[in-house]
Amino acid sequence: MPALPDAAVIDPMHSPEFQAGLLALRQDDRTAAVAAFTRAAGRFPMYSPVHANIGTLAGQLGHGALAMRCFQRAIAVEPGHAEVWSNFSSQLRRAGRDADAIMALKRALSLAPKHANALCNLGAVLFDAGQTARAEACFRQALALAPDHHEAAKNLGFALLRRGDLRTGFGWYEHRYGAAPLPAPVLDRPAPRWRGGALNGVSLLAVAEQGEGDSIQFVRYAKLVERSGGTLTMLCSPALKRLMARGDGVRHAVADGDRMPRIDAWTPLLSLPHLLGTDRGSIPGGVPYLHPAPEDAAAWRTQLSGVAGLKVGLVWAGNPTFGGDRQRSPRFAAVAPLLTLPGLHMVLLQVGDGRRDLAGHILPATVTDPGDRIRDFADTAAIMAGLDLVITSCTAPAHLAGALGRPVWIMLPFAADWRWMEGRTDSPWYPTARLFRQPAPGDWTSVVAAISAELQAVVAGRRSLDGLA
Repeated sequence: MPALPDAAVIDPMHSPEFQAGLLALRQDDRTAAVAAFTRAAGRFPMYSPVHANIGTLAGQLGHGALAMRCFQRAIAVEPGHAEVWSNFSSQLRRAGRDADAIMALKRALSLAPKHANALCNLGAVLFDAGQTARAEACFRQALALAPDHHEAAKNLGFALLRRGDLRTGFGWYEHRYGAAPLPAPVLDRPAPRWRGGALNGVSLLAVAEQGEGDSIQFVRYAKLVERSGGTLTMLCSPALKRLMARGDGVRHAVADGDRMPRIDAWTPLLSLPHLLGTDRGSIPGGVPYLHPAPEDAAAWRTQLSGVAGLKVGLVWAGNPTFGGDRQRSPRFAAVAPLLTLPGLHMVLLQVGDGRRDLAGHILPATVTDPGDRIRDFADTAAIMAGLDLVITSCTAPAHLAGALGRPVWIMLPFAADWRWMEGRTDSPWYPTARLFRQPAPGDWTSVVAAISAELQAVVAGRRSLDGLA
């Protein structure tokens, strides 16, 4: 009887090299996965998925040119592979080629009209382009085909939140843990995850899970926990710890490695809006809900007391590791014209990567740059307390100014983050915020021109900074 053919010889997917790549992926070792898939590609050069896998991983690791070559090879080998076209779209998006990404996804869907991943990816591109209704339709189509497609469910949550349907949107947003599970916090003794219900006497740990702006925005729910009979401990970044300790309803603020108080249950911070039943009419109101240390605020007021004109804080860039930072951050060159407007004294609140933009610039005498004196968000809060206005891009200081109840003008990209909703110049999250949106993608010139005109009206006494007047 002849020997049966070795599956590893005839089926590249079952080869030791390809399986080693999949194992490395399960272990979250992308470098090892690339090495294993590269060996598989050497053995099976006409197997399209292995080239696409290398392309996906190379793109995630920041090797854009290699990723492009691998996807082009994968498509040349098998141009009719829908999954490859769908994955190729993700790399095109990383390269800022959204129009090409849409073309790749349309190609994938022409090959496989019921391809849930391609529909989800197309929805994500459309969402980032500000086409929320079309994006929502794609996510719903993907979920109709694959009801447990957690990425599509999470993205549907984003679309609904941007449209202002907070109750339903936060419910769908809970699927983010299916897409990327959140590990339980390390505690002295195990505690269950809180999934709603009575809080009487419960010591609840809220775990920061997203950016620092999210932590600032959603720590407001500590007040609801307190009113429901519980106590809230906030687990946050070290840069937020001093600020969070002074938040309304926050019993304790801790960072990783700190000794924990007694904890009965824990929850991801951004699950609180869903668990506590948030809609537009039940957002925990009232600002300020964060407060600077009085002695720090007084010290900064003294330092700025001798300057003339309207005191305006300025931020122009967020964290560059955030996926959409290129769209949301105008950078210093775009906002520099504000520094020379008459009747103003600018205070630069920028920290981190955005400070590189100042290299080679000579700042006017009407500018104060605290520079490296800003150690954390508590310091930024203390400075903001003595300012008349904060102007900022969509980054953590925007939330901080709003949480402090300071007048804040927020510069938004054309397709703004979901929390600012659509078509609004105000925000139900921050009553002292005013939103300045790009009229077209990339058009910061119009945004800065509109802000300049409004600032001149304030200086001339034609416009008030109170609320949204």
